[in-house]
Amino acid sequence: MIRSMTGFGRAENTRGGWRCSAELRSVNGRYLDVRMRLPIGLNHMEDALRKLIQARCERGRIDGTITLAPEGEGSSALALNLPLLQSYRAIVQELRSVLDEPVHASLGDLLGIRELIRVKGWEEEPERVEALVHGTVEEALTELLAMRCTEGVALRDALLEHATIVRRLCEEMKPLTDQLPALYAQRLRDNLARLSDGVMPGDERILQEVTIFADRCDVTEEFARLGIHLDHLQQMLRDGGAVGRKLEFLLQELQREANTLGVKSSDAQVSARVIDMKSEIEKLREQVHNIE
Repeated sequence: MIRSMTGFGRAENTRGGWRCSAELRSVNGRYLDVRMRLPIGLNHMEDALRKLIQARCERGRIDGTITLAPEGEGSSALALNLPLLQSYRAIVQELRSVLDEPVHASLGDLLGIRELIRVKGWEEEPERVEALVHGTVEEALTELLAMRCTEGVALRDALLEHATIVRRLCEEMKPLTDQLPALYAQRLRDNLARLSDGVMPGDERILQEVTIFADRCDVTEEFARLGIHLDHLQQMLRDGGAVGRKLEFLLQELQREANTLGVKSSDAQVSARVIDMKSEIEKLREQVHNIE
């Protein structure tokens, strides 16, 4: 299944007097980038939670926010880490003695000290609380992936529609490009008749010029490669999986063939369709940037 890189998932659970909520948001990203914001004192869980997400996602930036609080009104989830505060107090006193001048610490300075304020109480049953956090994040991740899958279906349908338009433009251009040598031959004769005062070169010389032109504007290989790339693109969209990077490369190849068509074909009708084709390929590229 095709999955988008954009999504949101949220879950909330309670267990053993604790309430945990988890929110996961994902946006486009060339690679997988997971960033977690955890309650104070639970930073040691970051690696495990990151691995949980990495096992089920391959691309995108994912930001997670987890909160943990005692269940029930009037409960306080925070406690002052007195031993740590006393240690900092001793350091401040030592600085005063060494510098022989006052050393001031504001409330903002104190609150900026890591681990000075910690979650109170969960340390008494860490396994239960950690299981609660892990399970809640897993539920949020499941919801996130469901949303990414839903958006992925819409993306796949839009991409298939654009690919169908590109294929239709190819079919419209093929007979037009086949007529280019004959049109060039007629235009060449008309120009010679107008400029040569009735003295016309032989048919053999005109045929030689037309042959050179036909070889220069032959786009048979370009149409063949466009067809192969479109077949491959549509098959990847139907098979699903993490195909975003492969699709980006494939669209580069489609763009290259469209550019070659534009260079080789000087006919106005062909040029107009080449412009339409490039527009559709650009729409494909914009959509593919959001595919995992």
